[in-house]
Amino acid sequence: MSDTKLILVCKDKPILDEVVKILVASGNIAENDIEAWEEKTWDVKRKTGPIHSKVLFVGDIKDTTSLGCFIDIKYERWGICYGVNSRYALITTDTIYIKDNARYKAFLDSYDEAVGPVLGFIPTIDDPNKVAKTLGAVGLAVATGGASLAAQKLYDDNKLLAEKTRQLCLFGAWHFAGNALGEFVGE
Repeated sequence: MSDTKLILVCKDKPILDEVVKILVASGNIAENDIEAWEEKTWDVKRKTGPIHSKVLFVGDIKDTTSLGCFIDIKYERWGICYGVNSRYALITTDTIYIKDNARYKAFLDSYDEAVGPVLGFIPTIDDPNKVAKTLGAVGLAVATGGASLAAQKLYDDNKLLAEKTRQLCLFGAWHFAGNALGEFVGE
C-alpha cells in the first residue's frame, strides 16, 4: 500500500475492533496500514480538511448514503451490499432480507463458518435461557398489567436487530476483505 493508510469508519469501537481483525486476517492489508475511526471521529475529521487516504465505511455511517450513487456495486446478498470507487468503499446492510427465521438461520450458517474462525469464536443468538426469560416476563406482565412486557419485548427486538446488523456488517467486511480489499487498496 502507498504512504497513506486505509481509513476504516464504523459506528462504534467494538465493531471497529472486529472489522480490523477481519481485514488483517484476509492477508490483503497489515494492521499498521489501517487507521480506525469511530463515526464521531469521522464526522469531526472530514470537516477539518481534505482526507487523502482511501476510506472504507462499514454500516450505517452518517452522510454516506449519497455515496451509493458513485460506487461500483461488487456484492449483494443477505441484505449486505458493498461497492467501491477509486476513493471510497461502502459496506451497507439491511436486516429486512433475514427477517424470517429460515433465511436468518441460513445466513447464520454462512456467518458462523466464515466469521467465527476469524474472530476466534462462533457467535450465535440461540439463548438456552429463553424459556426462563419468557416465563419471567409473563409473571412480570401479570403483576404489572402488561406494560412491562411490552417494554421488554421492544427492548429485546431492538437488541436482536442491533445484533443482526452487527453480524451482517462483519460478514460483509469478511466478504469484502477476501474479494475486493486487495484491489481497492492497490489502486
